[in-house]
Amino acid sequence: MNRSTKGAIVAALLAATGAGGAVASRASADRPHNVSSRADERDSDDDLPDVCERRGRADAKIATAKLIIEFNATDDDIGVHGAFDDHGWSELCVFDPSGRPLAVFDPRGRLDDLTMAGVFFESREPPEAEWSFDDLVAAFPEGRYRVKARNFEGKYLTGSARFTHAVPAAPEIVAPVIAEEPEAPGTPIATDDVVVAWEPVTQTINGAAVSISGYQVIVTKEEHEDPHGFSKPTYDVHVGPDATSLSVPADFFESGEVYELEVLALERSGNQTISVGFFVTA
Repeated sequence: MNRSTKGAIVAALLAATGAGGAVASRASADRPHNVSSRADERDSDDDLPDVCERRGRADAKIATAKLIIEFNATDDDIGVHGAFDDHGWSELCVFDPSGRPLAVFDPRGRLDDLTMAGVFFESREPPEAEWSFDDLVAAFPEGRYRVKARNFEGKYLTGSARFTHAVPAAPEIVAPVIAEEPEAPGTPIATDDVVVAWEPVTQTINGAAVSISGYQVIVTKEEHEDPHGFSKPTYDVHVGPDATSLSVPADFFESGEVYELEVLALERSGNQTISVGFFVTA
């Protein structure tokens, strides 16, 4: 996820949130000792919506259920992302492989009447010293994370998100020459000659074999005034697993501007690793 737009559409997984009383979200997980947690206060099933407790066959399978790991190799932080989508649901529950509630989305008031089509969330991504990959592995075991929901017609939906610990190693950006910070982006480059190139990713962060499903290249103008909208100029492209370069059209760029470059390696289960840098145009 582009760091400049993070938080635009976020429902917290690692901390309970609410939006003006419209949506109540609860989450719990086993946590390492070095991460503060209120999970014990929220582990009770007494206040869960009825759909979370329901047994029996569902009427349909939920359209989308995804739970992945995102590792930012440049910033050295890691977290969990999720997406759950179907047409018009009013309650949705996510359970870990042991059957414990992990997250509950329970719209209230007018939003409950209107219902929701989908929710995307990112967990908080603490620095490695606070929340390491080993911590995440301990808190979020591999397996099927079951989903239960009820839609606006009263039908029950079910499904599961397959979660793995196969996190790709960081893609090494070899072009253009990038800087670590936007304040010192280096030598300006011509806008008609921007080719993003990277080394192929062949293993996980633990050195195991990896199955790369593709790469994502995101180029974002660093400075842009639009505090209440999403109009920041962004060039966002997915390419296949064999690609190692991508040309960015000259028409996208403005002269004398700093741009953030992100290259993401995408693993077959959905886990992704980001490398980030900055450059300035001539």
